[in-house]
Amino acid sequence: MAADTKTGKRGGLTSRRRKKTIVNVICFILLAAASLTVLMPLWFMVSTALKSMDEIFTYPITWYPHEPIWSNFKDAWVSAEFTRWFFNSVFVAAFAIIGGVLANSLVAYGFAKIRFPGRNIMFSIILATMMIPVEITIPAIYLMFSKVHMLNTYSVQIFPGIANVFCLFMLKQYMDSLPNSLLEAARLDGAGDISIYQKVVLPLVSPAIGALAILTFLGKWNDYLWPSMLLTRTEVMPIMVVLPTLNTGNSQWSTPWELVMAGCVIVTLPLIIVFFIFQDQFMSSVTIGAVKE
Repeated sequence: MAADTKTGKRGGLTSRRRKKTIVNVICFILLAAASLTVLMPLWFMVSTALKSMDEIFTYPITWYPHEPIWSNFKDAWVSAEFTRWFFNSVFVAAFAIIGGVLANSLVAYGFAKIRFPGRNIMFSIILATMMIPVEITIPAIYLMFSKVHMLNTYSVQIFPGIANVFCLFMLKQYMDSLPNSLLEAARLDGAGDISIYQKVVLPLVSPAIGALAILTFLGKWNDYLWPSMLLTRTEVMPIMVVLPTLNTGNSQWSTPWELVMAGCVIVTLPLIIVFFIFQDQFMSSVTIGAVKE
């Protein structure tokens, strides 16, 4: 009887292990298929960037260049004002990060740790603005900035995105998890709100600020709609706006797709580099605010 019981238990364990293995294999196959679906456009972009114009339009389509042309990347970099447009994006993203971190962290500290009448109602109204599509606000914002003569400037690319409701909500949720006793101890030592913000809150919310900086960089670097609506001078345009129109003196009447794809590879590299360097902070943004006091 005991032997039959042991045999039954072993059979049950073996059956559960077999089912678990089958489930793991199915999940692996599904994840691999999803990964290939995501990576295929990236691979096609890199492959096209290494082809000649004739090979790009050769039928049937090939997924790899027969003779890679590495000079396409050099030609894309030196074509037109590519360097200036690239550093325009860097400049706008850098100042948007600085302004966004300062503005959103200050406001989030006020909503999270300072008691004042109507705080919850005001914060709810601010959150409600997230339901308004950005496209609806563009005409009004365009008229507003045209009145102050800020169109076709770097400022119009930076200032409108500094106050971001999502970033404010993210930082407030993180600051809500900070123990109030720590702030009260700082006040007993004679620290004011500015000192507490600078010396206590900012160091503790550095993971959230890192995630905020990454999200702001990704948003500004990939921004296309906003600058394309408010800018007409190519000297101040970011790279994403002018990249589809990239051409050289020898290709005025046709789009040099090999250079466009090479430019796409170049502007994608900073995103990949930033993600791999700060991936811990980026992934931590998913769980920000999950822990409460």
